[in-house]
Amino acid sequence: MAEKTIDLEVKVTMEEMKKIGEYCREKGVNFSEWMRQLALREIERNEQEKKEEEKPA
Repeated sequence: MAEKTIDLEVKVTMEEMKKIGEYCREKGVNFSEWMRQLALREIERNEQEKKEEEKPA
């Protein structure tokens, strides 16, 4: 699949942004890549939960 860049708007407080910025600097991660990974993990977790709920008892 081809890679595509999109712009997203996220509303955060200055305090939240400071915490996020500090975390990214400490871990040496790119914010956008980190958010992408978090989103994909959450989607995978939700899909797994859905599969488990659909299994007959």
